[in-house]
Amino acid sequence: MSDTNTSRLLPGPAVDARYGICSRTRARWKNSPDLNFPKPAMSVNGREYYDENQLVAWERSRNTSSRAA
Repeated sequence: MSDTNTSRLLPGPAVDARYGICSRTRARWKNSPDLNFPKPAMSVNGREYYDENQLVAWERSRNTSSRAA
């Protein structure tokens, strides 16, 4: 049985690869209130994991705002 509400957790390096950025850029994005980049869903031993659904929602919000400009 598949649950469509289930989200994957992506490690920081996978998030970096997804957007073609380095870890420092991800840290800047995370700390920029204007960008509203998703915060990590969890951190284990200093490694951050991001909820894929939140990343998709962020991507959609960026696409919507860029079209409106």
